[in-house]
Amino acid sequence: MVRVGGEVKEKGAERKRILLIGEKPDAWLFAMLQEEGYEVAALESSCRVWGVHRLYRPHFIVVHLRYPKDLAMLEECVAMGNGVPVVAAFSILTKKALIDAVKEKAASSIILPAKPKTIRETLRSLELCEDEGQFPADGKESLGTN
Repeated sequence: MVRVGGEVKEKGAERKRILLIGEKPDAWLFAMLQEEGYEVAALESSCRVWGVHRLYRPHFIVVHLRYPKDLAMLEECVAMGNGVPVVAAFSILTKKALIDAVKEKAASSIILPAKPKTIRETLRSLELCEDEGQFPADGKESLGTN
C-alpha cells in the first residue's frame, strides 16, 4: 500500500494518466498532479497531442488556457480526445467570455490557482462519470457518442 494525495492505493495499481497541454504548462499544476498519484505528460502544443494520444492513452486531458486564442487548442483536444474528459484550467484573471466558451466545450474546468483538494475532487468526479459509462474509456464508445 502507498499513500498518494491523502489516499491509500495498492502497489502495482495502474496510475491514471493525464496529458497536460499548454503553451507553457503550469509547473505547479504538473507537480501537484504527480503528487496526487497521476502519471503526467506535458506538451506545449495541441499539434503534438495527435501523435501522443494513441500511444499514451490518457484518462484525462488538462488544457491550460492563458489567452482567448487558446480556445482553438481546447477544441482540438476535445475533438482528438474521442470522449476522453477534457478539463480546462485557467487563471482567475481570465475574461468571462473565454470562461463561458470553455464551459460549453470542456467536461469540467479549474480556476488556477486551485487547492489540491479542488483539483482532486474535480478529477475524481470525472473518474466517477467514466466509471458510469458517461465517457468512453480505452477507445470504447459510450452511449450518446457519434
